[in-house]
Amino acid sequence: MDFFGEGKFDLAYFGGATFLRAYTGYGAVPLVMRDVDSRFTSTLVVANEDFRNFEELHGKRFGFGSKLSTSGHLMPRYFMKVELGVTPEKYFRSIQYSGQHDRTAYWVRDGKVDAGFVNSEIIRGMLADGRLRPGDIRIIWTTPPYADYVWAVHPQVRPVDREKLQQTFLALSVDNPQHEIILSNLSATGFYPASIADFSRLQQIMTRLGGL
Repeated sequence: MDFFGEGKFDLAYFGGATFLRAYTGYGAVPLVMRDVDSRFTSTLVVANEDFRNFEELHGKRFGFGSKLSTSGHLMPRYFMKVELGVTPEKYFRSIQYSGQHDRTAYWVRDGKVDAGFVNSEIIRGMLADGRLRPGDIRIIWTTPPYADYVWAVHPQVRPVDREKLQQTFLALSVDNPQHEIILSNLSATGFYPASIADFSRLQQIMTRLGGL
């Protein structure tokens, strides 16, 4: 994000929390989001067959991703509080931060932690490409949806160029075979215009959690 703030990058793909920091600190301008990004979720995974629900994780070892991750930490922490009435530091025996979504999943699989939250798209991808086998982990809870990733431009980019970039993204269609390859590699079926309003809820949550 420092390179973006210094103007070395004109276009960047941000997670929700990182985007809000770039918006607050450097005036980042939201451009487009994937269709999936407005309804992102985080998935709670376990490996031990004895764990069937969240209550059975009380006093166990728990894993998050990066402390700065929207889907690997901030939103799961928020939803545990508002949906389940849980403060992680009081509920679990220990908390570890893996720094990466796939590492959290491997920690659960390998027994380093008893449970952990992972970006739901990452879990789907790991199961699809074989990095995880179906029996390696089990999903026992998924958060409500929230807004996450976004393509954004530096404020030094001229409005006319922002418009051209945005229209290029919006023109991508799964009906075009060449576009379909691009969209597939981006785990998307299309893009739509993004605005700061898409992240208003996340902005409020981050402020409450002290992340902004």
